Amino acid sequence: MIYRLTDDYINTCSLLIDNVELGTKMPTYRPKFFAQPRAQEWVMPKASFFFGDGKEEMKEDLPDVTTWSTGVLAFNPKAYDVFHESLAKAGEFLPISVYGETYYLFNTLYIIPDTAVDKSKAVDVIDTGVHFGQTNVAFDKKLLAAENILVFKSNINKLLYSFCTEEFKNVYELNNFKGINFEST
Repeated sequence: MIYRLTDDYINTCSLLIDNVELGTKMPTYRPKFFAQPRAQEWVMPKASFFFGDGKEEMKEDLPDVTTWSTGVLAFNPKAYDVFHESLAKAGEFLPISVYGETYYLFNTLYIIPDTAVDKSKAVDVIDTGVHFGQTNVAFDKKLLAAENILVFKSNINKLLYSFCTEEFKNVYELNNFKGINFEST
């Protein structure tokens, strides 16, 4: 099974990084990652979590893994320790400072080839006149397994989301992590 990864904004808080700070520290920074390497120019920014109305009690229970901006994943130190080796082939880890602790963004660089995506039952996603890509596609799980890829992006949704394999989901659940939703593709 392949899953699209989304932020569990109902049960956890959302990661915030100030784009102005990023632009100040890294003049060539642009907010859209689009599966482009960033490690060489990266300067660790400060980040925080947004606690919506009635969610102040979550300050002691931050997400282990969450999303930020165009499918970029964020890992707390424990989740980073669990996943960093198995994800290294599919992207790069970029440090951020969250309340004085080092967390890591995972910039997904692996884009599954278009030839490994079955679009025979695809449905276009259009919201308020904007085309967001396609759903109801099938990804070549054998290719992902052969290349040992657990997290990837796809052109079917303009690189806006990261997707994962069943193996990633199993490790996430085995460690009782929280912070993301797994939406079946």
